[in-house]
Amino acid sequence: MTVLFLEQATKDYGLKKIGPISMSVPSGEIVGLLGPNGSGKSTIIRMSLGLARPTSGTVRLMGLDPLKDHVAALKSVGYSPELPNIQTFMTPREFLSLIAKELGLDKEERKKQIESVLEEVGLPSYADVKVGKLSKGMVQRLSIAQALLGPPLVLILDEPMIGIDPAGVLHFRSVFQRLSKENKTTVILSSHVMSEVESLCSKVALIHSGRLLYYGKIEEFIRNAVKSRMIRVELSSYPETLLSSIRNIKGVLSVTMKDSHLVVEAEPSVDVRAEISKLAVEAGVGLLSIGYTRDELGEAYRNMIRRGE
Repeated sequence: MTVLFLEQATKDYGLKKIGPISMSVPSGEIVGLLGPNGSGKSTIIRMSLGLARPTSGTVRLMGLDPLKDHVAALKSVGYSPELPNIQTFMTPREFLSLIAKELGLDKEERKKQIESVLEEVGLPSYADVKVGKLSKGMVQRLSIAQALLGPPLVLILDEPMIGIDPAGVLHFRSVFQRLSKENKTTVILSSHVMSEVESLCSKVALIHSGRLLYYGKIEEFIRNAVKSRMIRVELSSYPETLLSSIRNIKGVLSVTMKDSHLVVEAEPSVDVRAEISKLAVEAGVGLLSIGYTRDELGEAYRNMIRRGE
């Protein structure tokens, strides 16, 4: 099922133009809108939600026009804006109760879901504290909490991790991944942080200067946009026979000893990590760690921008 569909969607501000944007988001995906500030990520979200009218093109949310069928299109959609404007005189519990009533939840279900989302976002101890006394990170958590009420089939988040501490970022990654896997919730989030998108999303839409440079799987994008992949391998020992075997793996370009670990350079079209791990086990050598060493998504993005320009 396609939950969000854009075809040649364009927003022309006069001095600045976003689009044309064409992308189709299926149910259960976690899609990252990645790009620098001002690239057009928030405009794409606003057009998708019916909060901005596209100058041209087509936008469909849950199969409906979010402008003409606004209420029906957003019935199963949760949204957390980049800069949430929540009434400071309310408490989180009061605010969530207001949102839950708007969603049509009965009294018993409201209470159940409010307690659940407060726990989910780490705010049970602040449920009855005025929003005006909460930190920026707590307000951001509350904004995510209201988006989780329903629960939604589609969760749209504009820069959701702003102001949230590192432990909270890790927690929300697991929350979004669980919703996608267990509830088939589609998560669409914007960010300019490469590592955040790479660690969380299955697909990415790379946007620069209002143009969609790429939309698809992250791994495919990296393979197509980088010249080689650097893999850091830490072993319990480094027998020459094992190093020789690693050098002979198809796709390996070089093997270099650096400090207390190996750096394996490989062609981008192949993933040699499994073969390296297998050889280490067969050689009776402990594999302590293995992983890519560079900000590959960032490098791929920069390469794509240079190509586009």
